Amino acid sequence: MIKAERPVIIVSDFGYVEGGAVAVAVKTALLLAEIGRKVVFFCGEGPVCDELRRSGVEVMCLGIHSINSNPSKLAAVRDGVWNAGVYKVFEELLQRDDMRGAIVHIHTWTKVLSSAVFAAATKSGNPLLLTVHDYFTVCPNGGFYNYTKKRICEMMPMSAACVRCGCDRRSYAQKLWRVARQVSQDRWVRNNPKVHYAFVSEYCRDILVPFLHSDYPYEVLRNPVDHIHFGESGNERDAFLFIGRVSLEKGIDLFCEAVSAVGAKGVVIGDGEMLSDLKARFPQIDFTGWLKPEEMRLRGVTRAIALVQPSRLYEAAPLTPLQMLEHGVPCIVPDRCAACDYVEEGVNGLLFKTGDVEDLERAMREMLEKPLNPKPKKIVDEGYLLDLMALYERVTALDV
Repeated sequence: MIKAERPVIIVSDFGYVEGGAVAVAVKTALLLAEIGRKVVFFCGEGPVCDELRRSGVEVMCLGIHSINSNPSKLAAVRDGVWNAGVYKVFEELLQRDDMRGAIVHIHTWTKVLSSAVFAAATKSGNPLLLTVHDYFTVCPNGGFYNYTKKRICEMMPMSAACVRCGCDRRSYAQKLWRVARQVSQDRWVRNNPKVHYAFVSEYCRDILVPFLHSDYPYEVLRNPVDHIHFGESGNERDAFLFIGRVSLEKGIDLFCEAVSAVGAKGVVIGDGEMLSDLKARFPQIDFTGWLKPEEMRLRGVTRAIALVQPSRLYEAAPLTPLQMLEHGVPCIVPDRCAACDYVEEGVNGLLFKTGDVEDLERAMREMLEKPLNPKPKKIVDEGYLLDLMALYERVTALDV
């Protein structure tokens, strides 16, 4: 078989777009199918999105529950650590005549499939590639973030101090379950020399590589960017803009407090567990909920003095700042986040100290006093497919 023509199995927890990582998995499958590559999209929980159902991609959806949607807590605890059923079905897929030697390209596995997919691919000898969208490869809670102390975690993952630390957003019992899951998966992911890694940013790569044990080079494959067309911009830029999940780790409270402190207007596009509370506390801020792109234009984007992304945690490769820069909207981002790679201080945005509301206020005041008006920056991502194909070539060549 010609290496470049090997079939590809895209692995994802979900068959629908549950988040950015699944969106990239779906888009990758569609792009490969468009050029005639044999693709199987292997996922755990449905329903399968329309884009996949209408495509030429073979979809294998197991129709099983995620750890959060499973009505049986006992089954969720057990299957979240190791899903024996997934292992069996995935092993059978790899043994199909038309799948022998297939590249297994994993995007997500922690919420439905478990590390069983890594084990099956490793034992079968298939080339195994992981696109690293987060920090679950080494960190039990996936974020290098202490949810109780509201700050980035500097501990050695899975050290005694890490295990003792009550960093989980729910409870210490939940943390111990995450530790058990990490112990199970470390054999097949973190300590597996046969996993090829594709990191979505150099920032993410540099954080994780010291803890990994692959035999292969650590590659960077940037996510494709969905170009959002907002239409013509308005003349009045009068509000700071937040787009994202309305949750503590995303720093939405920092945004609201800083906007209020500097006496500016604010627009929050997104939803999450803190929405009701923040609406009550900050009536002067416009909370829109999730909006379609054309609604974003009317409700916030064309009014934006700057996009503010105030995440408290490491962001592996946030795409929203890139999408805003494409429309000439400057960005204010934390200094410990991959988004700082996009921002040129004082040219197309400003940096502030991660988690520091006073420094965020300083950056907002600076933006108000000296507004930035960067030229729209066209984000060229047509090379994603070419870069992916070249990566597949290197992966198969090294696995000979």
